[in-house]
Amino acid sequence: MNKLNHSKSEFTCLDSYEAEKLSSIFSKQKDDKLFVKEIVKIVESEVVVRLNDGSHHSILFKDKTNALKLSFFFKNLIQNNGIISETGYCDDKAFIFWNQPLD
Repeated sequence: MNKLNHSKSEFTCLDSYEAEKLSSIFSKQKDDKLFVKEIVKIVESEVVVRLNDGSHHSILFKDKTNALKLSFFFKNLIQNNGIISETGYCDDKAFIFWNQPLD
């Protein structure tokens, strides 16, 4: 039986609208695949993502540190075959709970 490492990542967005957007873009999909295909670019505190449907969306963060934190999180999630288990937000904070298989 596979063991999982449970993790939580938190991001401070510009406002509650951006936090809600981030949590919905990274929400758990029925097939456990990510809806986000790639991070296209980071411009100061803005992250542009491309979704599996080909559309692009931007997420505005409080600062560049949080934008870079999302990029690092996404790369780590992909490299370690992570699976999103839950997302949420409260005010300007977005939360992503994810599982990573342990070898």
